[in-house]
Amino acid sequence: MPDAPLILCYDGSDDAKHAIQRGSDLLTRRRALVLTVWLPTGALGAGLGFTANAVSFAEVDRAAAEAGTRIAEEGVQLARDAGLDAEPVAVKAGGPIWHAIVEMADRCDAAAIVMGSRGLTGLRSMLLGSVSGGVVHHADRPTLVIRRPGEDDSRAA
Repeated sequence: MPDAPLILCYDGSDDAKHAIQRGSDLLTRRRALVLTVWLPTGALGAGLGFTANAVSFAEVDRAAAEAGTRIAEEGVQLARDAGLDAEPVAVKAGGPIWHAIVEMADRCDAAAIVMGSRGLTGLRSMLLGSVSGGVVHHADRPTLVIRRPGEDDSRAA
């Protein structure tokens, strides 16, 4: 699998930036796809009672797709600065974000998936779900979840 790319999950957060930087320390000299997954708004808006006259879902989705591309390109720059040969990939989620990540990794036969951890616990984790947890439980390939030390973490010093 020397030609298989890494999937670097990137959403613009500090956790994702940290994961790219730390992951590249371990996985240098490999091609990488910086993956950003964006959510369509049409289904959400319809479920909230918005009408097509009130909101142009196509315009909102177009803006979300453009933002996804910009975020992926930002992640590519971080990956390149860290020594990886990277290219951006922005995809629209058709369901849970973790599913889009696993599907992309399968489609390109990725060597591994690298992602940050938001560290959701308790009720927030139950309500919001865990993207990293979904990927870890459903991916058929190595998955590296990198936790960023918090300010209250003794290892942050």
